[in-house]
Amino acid sequence: MPIRERIKKFFSAFLFNPKWKCSVCGVENFSDSIFCEKCESELPFNDGYICAHCGRKTIAATEFCSTCAEKMTAIDRARSVFVYEKSIPKLIMGLKYFNQRYLVNYFGEKLANLYLQNYFGADFIGYIPMTEKALSKRGYNQSRLLAEEVSKITSVPLYDGIEKVKETKRQAKLNRQERLKNLEGAFRVFERAKIKDKEIVLIDDVSTTGATAQAVADKLKRAGAKRVYLITVASTPPFEKY
Repeated sequence: MPIRERIKKFFSAFLFNPKWKCSVCGVENFSDSIFCEKCESELPFNDGYICAHCGRKTIAATEFCSTCAEKMTAIDRARSVFVYEKSIPKLIMGLKYFNQRYLVNYFGEKLANLYLQNYFGADFIGYIPMTEKALSKRGYNQSRLLAEEVSKITSVPLYDGIEKVKETKRQAKLNRQERLKNLEGAFRVFERAKIKDKEIVLIDDVSTTGATAQAVADKLKRAGAKRVYLITVASTPPFEKY
């Protein structure tokens, strides 16, 4: 390895600390937080009115919002730490596409706290899987990393029994019906006996329409799972007023 690359690797591994700069604005930061005081105070926690079923931010308390009513039927209940706005899209993009895996510790702790606060009491912690091709290209599955962290903190076993067997288009630019069509036949459960009559909490980064989690939860239910919950780092508000 060339000397320049060795030096670069050394500094990256031993001297660079992501906490030295705020993860949002980039200002120098030497506190114990990954955020400066201002950016941390502006994080959009999802701690106001929410939909009782899918956990999205709402303008008033409601049992079902326009996003989940008669749609997220395989998900028994969902909650999210943040609203998908302000600095959160940037942070999630950093974790998902730019290898900012140090965010796993922060998000994982928040997800675990939400799990405990909602008394889920699951038998397993699951996650949204990726195809082998997609995993090889990115190098990691951020959903699994978050699930591992939640499993470690809560001591709830990790469930690795579901896989994604079909490449799908990116969901971001598709509407709900297109997303559901896109996900047909995409997932397979191969450890069925393990989850029979069990409760599983799925972990993911963002819930938009809920179509992906719905597809995974449906497979788990068909494989014998008793209940399936969803906890995400963030969720988008309902798509329509109600």
